[in-house]
Amino acid sequence: MKIAYIGKIQLSDVDLSYLNEAQKLSDITYIMEITPRYVKGPAYNISSVYPKSGVFKAVDIYPEFAKYADIIDIDKFYIANTCGKVWQIKAVYTNLLLLIFLIKNKFGVIHVTWPLNVYEFILYFLHKKMLLTVHDPFPHTGLDTFIVRLRRKVAFWLIPKLIILNQTQREEFIRYYKIEPSRIINSRMSSYTYLQSIKPCSESSVVPQAPFILFSGKISPYKGIDYLLPAMTKVHERFPKINLIVAGGGKFHFDVEPYKELDYIYIRNHFIPEEELVALMRASLFVVCPYTDATQSGVIMSAFAFARPVIATNVGGLPEMVINNKYGLIVKEKDVDAIVDGICLLLQKPELVEYYSEEISRNYGYGELSWKKISEDLKQEYEKIDN
Repeated sequence: MKIAYIGKIQLSDVDLSYLNEAQKLSDITYIMEITPRYVKGPAYNISSVYPKSGVFKAVDIYPEFAKYADIIDIDKFYIANTCGKVWQIKAVYTNLLLLIFLIKNKFGVIHVTWPLNVYEFILYFLHKKMLLTVHDPFPHTGLDTFIVRLRRKVAFWLIPKLIILNQTQREEFIRYYKIEPSRIINSRMSSYTYLQSIKPCSESSVVPQAPFILFSGKISPYKGIDYLLPAMTKVHERFPKINLIVAGGGKFHFDVEPYKELDYIYIRNHFIPEEELVALMRASLFVVCPYTDATQSGVIMSAFAFARPVIATNVGGLPEMVINNKYGLIVKEKDVDAIVDGICLLLQKPELVEYYSEEISRNYGYGELSWKKISEDLKQEYEKIDN
């Protein structure tokens, strides 16, 4: 049984972590798209696109990917590469070449990790062999466009099996999209273990001397930073030696300038390379995810890779991932005082932080929530499709 795993650069953290275990059990070839638009992700930061379109072995055109040879089978890592201007049109040709590659190599299963872009629709020629990981059962606030709805509608219509990563939204997803329950595969995400192999940058260059809590990830309206920052001003009144780092690129949807003037809040508003993220995660006390809506959270999985507890809000699948008082705390969404109470509780009781860390290591590291268990379960699903 040969499996083609078509990942996305935006999901490279989960892809590498999953494949690290899954390739030990199954014959999986990893294929990722690179275009002038998609050159940065959690694990990859391409400085310039290779000047030829086509399907290539990854390290042949991007030698910097060789650093992942200890994580995945680098000989089974390919890039669907599209370069130049009007790349969306050229990408149709690239995906025609990818379709030929998939047919020629006789893949029995095509695992896609995101609803295909319009220029990838030609790959639906193989839709009967496909299963799709639905990372977002419902689009985030501000991201529900016509094109997004079209891509999702086509994907949910044509792809026989859909993998859901949180059970909280499963039934609502089935009802909203009118999907037969028999098409749903229940799965989950685990911690982003690939980060453990990344050498962090010098902590002195990114980490303040005082202890700090961390928010990381792309800046978006649904991330709830407009609730976290005023919460931190109240936390500071009780714990003046604790800092907050907000690390991530993107535009703020509110006036952030007053908070930049505070000497206990550090706003690192740029793309965070993995070496910097690892340094921040390792040095943080714990992580805060004050989201106003959510599905899953890669930030939580990054924190769990270093056994860092998380304070998250009661939205989407976050309570299922964190589990209140087991791997961290779940607090009310859109509530500054609830965030303050959660942060202060963990600062007051470091023994709770230690307990949560031990539980994260035990269950996400090698227990029922580990990538090993997830890979074993999905292997069975692959075999059903290939038969």
